[in-house]
Amino acid sequence: MHSDIGQFTVLRELRPTIEENLARHRAESVQWEPADFVRAEMYWGSRPSTLTETAKAALVTNLLVEQNIPLYRRDAVATEIGAWPSWLTDWSNERRRHAAAVTDYLVATRSVDPVALGRARAQCMTVGFDSPMNGAHLLRSLVQVALDESVSSISHRNTADQCHDPVADRLLGRIIADQELHVRFFADLVSAALAVAPGLTVTAITEVVMNFQLPGTNLPGFARSAMLIARDGIYDLGRHLDEVLRPMLAQWRIFERTDLGAGARSRDQLADYLDHLDAQAATTERSAMRTQEYANALRAS
Repeated sequence: MHSDIGQFTVLRELRPTIEENLARHRAESVQWEPADFVRAEMYWGSRPSTLTETAKAALVTNLLVEQNIPLYRRDAVATEIGAWPSWLTDWSNERRRHAAAVTDYLVATRSVDPVALGRARAQCMTVGFDSPMNGAHLLRSLVQVALDESVSSISHRNTADQCHDPVADRLLGRIIADQELHVRFFADLVSAALAVAPGLTVTAITEVVMNFQLPGTNLPGFARSAMLIARDGIYDLGRHLDEVLRPMLAQWRIFERTDLGAGARSRDQLADYLDHLDAQAATTERSAMRTQEYANALRAS
């Protein structure tokens, strides 16, 4: 099970789950185009952009992540796994639509320099991402994408609050609805993998959680964007724990399972790591509160 072929053997066992989830996704998803939400004439005139710098940073980061979709595996092994290639095609197309819509919005609202944005997109494509669906660690990849999609959904939801624009609210609401379906697909697949290979899967979950980096970490300018996003509460360590990790681990019943075998050691590591993150988040929150109190005192003096 630790080889590449072993990983795809697990995926073959999940074939019925993949087919059921794809059918559900297609029944529940909505077909839409960027022009349904964003038209340049909405913003003709001299009205300045309503976006905060943090909202701009969050939107640009998310669109670069969405548009830089790797080429997913469609080799002889993958094509034997029923609906899997069809799902990858649908998912990739939906993510590209998200990137196109956010790009149209940023340009139409004059929130970014379109030339600079084009350069950033080109640089992003040059740097590239590692494909989460390739290689010898498919189970880790499924966990990673489930978490990534959840992070993006929460980030978009909190970004909408900083846009102060009903068009952005509607557009991001539509993207969030798509992403929630993506989270459900991948999270359900991980649940099914836990039933097929519980020890191997919980080890993969532990490895992903303990080595997790935000989507887009290798993007140009990411450090500054991440600082703004955390500072203004769009996404920080506390949200990562409370709104992504804990709900997902509860859905997978990680700390209730009695069938993990040697994987129980990985679960113990995971529990210790969550305690570490909890303490780190509390320290970060206290530091942020002290900084805010100091800033308030300066303004009042």
